[in-house]
Amino acid sequence: MNFLPLLGLAFGSFVLALSGALVPGPMFSATVAGSHRRGFRFGPGVVLGHALAEMPIVALLLLGLAPFVNNPWVLVAIGVVGAVMLVWMGVGLVCQSRRPPDLDAGAGVLRFGAIVTGFVTSILNPYWFLWWATVPGALLKTAQEFGLLGVGVFFAGHISADLLWYSATAFSVSRGRNLLRGRLYKVLLIGCATILFVLAVLFVKLAVEQMGGRNIL
Repeated sequence: MNFLPLLGLAFGSFVLALSGALVPGPMFSATVAGSHRRGFRFGPGVVLGHALAEMPIVALLLLGLAPFVNNPWVLVAIGVVGAVMLVWMGVGLVCQSRRPPDLDAGAGVLRFGAIVTGFVTSILNPYWFLWWATVPGALLKTAQEFGLLGVGVFFAGHISADLLWYSATAFSVSRGRNLLRGRLYKVLLIGCATILFVLAVLFVKLAVEQMGGRNIL
C-alpha cells in the first residue's frame, strides 16, 4: 500500500488545524488561565476534551452536515448564542484577574476540570463551528477515499496540531508561574478576556450580516 497519500493527508490536516489553533479563542484563554493555576497537565487535558467534542462533528460532516451549518439562519443562531457565551467567559476571566492567582476557585468554565473545560470551550466557540463547516471540507473528502483509515489519519493529524500548540502554551505558562504575579497576571487574563470580547463583536456582526443588515457594524 502506498502510504505517501496518507502522509500528505496527515500533514495537510496538521497544518490546517494549526492555523485554527493559532487563532486566539475561548480554549486558548482557558488554557492560559488554567495552566497557570493548575500546571502543565491542564493543557493536554483541555485538548482531550476538545477531541471529544470534535469527534461527533467530524462524523456529522462526513454524513453531510456542512450545508445545514451554512444555512443563514443557523449562522445567525451561532453568531448570537456564541457572542453571548464569549462575553460570559470574558467576564469570568476579568473577575478572575481580580483574585490572587493561587486561589482554587476559578471563574467561568475554569471551575471545571481540564477535560470539561476543553469540551465546553469548544462547543461554545462559534468560530469553531464555522471553521469545521468550511475549512477542512476538501481534506475530509480525500480522507473518505481511504475509508476509516483515512478518516483516522485525518483526525490524528488534526488533533496532533492542537496537542502540540496547547501543550506548548501550558508548558510555557506553568513554567513561568512564579513570574506571573500581581500586575502581569492581571494583564495576561484581561488580555485573554479582550480577545473573547473582540470575537463576540465579530460574531454579532456575522449575525447582523446574515439577517440582511450589512455594514451596520
